[in-house]
Amino acid sequence: MEEKGDDKSLIDNKITENFIDFEKEKEQKILNLLVEIIISTTLKELYEKSD
Repeated sequence: MEEKGDDKSLIDNKITENFIDFEKEKEQKILNLLVEIIISTTLKELYEKSD
């Protein structure tokens, strides 16, 4: 009976780890996108000012 509880606990922990990893990956992708947008906009503004 304890093995089933341990298995469930192990599965729950693994699901939680995967969820946390997935959330971290999403956050990283959003940050990368924001950085890319900021850099692109800044470069565009600099290019337009130089003309």
